[in-house]
Amino acid sequence: MKNSFPPPDTLELNSQNSCNRCGNCCRQGGPALHKKDLNLVREGKIPIGNLITIKKGELTENPVAGGIQPVGVELVKIVGTGRQWDCCYYDEKKGCTIYDNRPQACVLLKCWDTKDILSIVEKETLSRFDILAPDDPLIPVIREHERICPVPDFIYIRDNCHRLPGQLEKELERLVRDDLRFRTRVIRDLNLTLSDELFYFGRPLFQLLQPLGATISESPSGITLRW
Repeated sequence: MKNSFPPPDTLELNSQNSCNRCGNCCRQGGPALHKKDLNLVREGKIPIGNLITIKKGELTENPVAGGIQPVGVELVKIVGTGRQWDCCYYDEKKGCTIYDNRPQACVLLKCWDTKDILSIVEKETLSRFDILAPDDPLIPVIREHERICPVPDFIYIRDNCHRLPGQLEKELERLVRDDLRFRTRVIRDLNLTLSDELFYFGRPLFQLLQPLGATISESPSGITLRW
């Protein structure tokens, strides 16, 4: 998943000192939310239908450490749209459509000087459990999903995708099947939308495995993984 801000290039570092509203930052995907953004969600200015959960251990680009790394904390991000995964609040003609209610990361972001935005990466971030009320009936459901489908070791899978132990391949295939069965049941029983699903449970495991070399197929006997 893309970051919500790009690294500055040499020209910008030498000549730019203010935002020129080019939209490049918004085209890098939606930002992660921080504690200061909680009221934006609670007050409905950023509804959960426009959020996606990145669970601890999933792989993303880390602008501090450099390269693709496991996320050290759970993140809740604004979803992207289109093939380029632009921030869903970005409009080509109007720019940011929630500018007056934009998240902390967007307030701090200066593409010509990324010091402030880098200083909050994976710090004081919001999780699903910060956003939901303590008595929300979906919390036990989320916990059940975490038990049924824990986040696997994506680094090991990525580095050994061509020689995974047979037992691990079977275990990953089982996790993919269990994940999809769980989502199908919960979406049906609780009448959740796809947007709700991405916030409450994050992306399906099979989607996370595909960039690491897994090919997914479906037959009458169920989901099959090929590496």
